[in-house]
Amino acid sequence: MQTENEIVENLCKKFGFLRDKVYVQRQKRIFTEFLAKEEFEQVLRYAHDELGFYRASHVVGTDEGDDLGFIYLLSDKNGIILALKEKAPKSDPVINSMTGKYPSLEQHERELVDLFGAVVKDLPEGPSYPLPDGWPKGSYPMRKDWDPRYFDKNTMTYNPPEDNGKKEGGNK
Repeated sequence: MQTENEIVENLCKKFGFLRDKVYVQRQKRIFTEFLAKEEFEQVLRYAHDELGFYRASHVVGTDEGDDLGFIYLLSDKNGIILALKEKAPKSDPVINSMTGKYPSLEQHERELVDLFGAVVKDLPEGPSYPLPDGWPKGSYPMRKDWDPRYFDKNTMTYNPPEDNGKKEGGNK
């Protein structure tokens, strides 16, 4: 049985870029800082294939200002949770689907698409989730700049006021 500190040590030995970017938050909880796409994918593959993090329970989306954050919650047979974090710029929020290794993440990745505007490459075809049919395209309610005051439930439209060619409080 590996302890949290041994897992962190293995990760840092394998990936030098993780020094000062991975830590034990508390018992059974390991977190990384936000990683670049390539770093994230290397660590995720290694965690799955070599360290035994076979289960994925959730993906949490976050609005980080100019970037979107994605936190993948993985666990091993001992109940240790590894929270791997990835960032993508809002201007090009493309990430790769992790459903190939973790099929249970399909609905969670759909949430990232609908709620945050992420583009999840290789996500299997499926229905929109969790927003209702008719939700306005390009309107992402979990982004900090989305303002519910400008959403009309009756017409399913999002109409923020114009300000010097920019939409205030909403998505373009």
